[in-house]
Amino acid sequence: MTAARLAALSVLVAAGGLAAYVLLFRVAAVRNHPVGYVLAFAVGTALAALALARARRWYVWVALGLSTLLLAGGAWVNFVVARIPDGPTALRVGEPALDFTLPDANGRTVSLAGYRGKKAVVLVFYRGYW
Repeated sequence: MTAARLAALSVLVAAGGLAAYVLLFRVAAVRNHPVGYVLAFAVGTALAALALARARRWYVWVALGLSTLLLAGGAWVNFVVARIPDGPTALRVGEPALDFTLPDANGRTVSLAGYRGKKAVVLVFYRGYW
């Protein structure tokens, strides 16, 4: 395969990974596991590096720059920006919980303050829809 075709393929793979992620962002399996599009950026960068090894043309450098930029940006977004913040979220034994208001299983709004001193409270966090 020629360097021009490898460079074009690298741009297509990297841009295709980004387009697929944007188009499928509403699908939880895609949104919660963004490794696929970062992997597409890495494959695009590898293809551009292979093209650069075959010919040092300006379009190969552009393809390598674009795919490397997408790889660095995607990795930065996933491993730095979207990280769960470090903070003291755990309570110690005997420490009162902060007040909050959430909908219950029936959709009614309840707050923790409404139960203080009246009943024991058990919080259950579940993810997903049933």
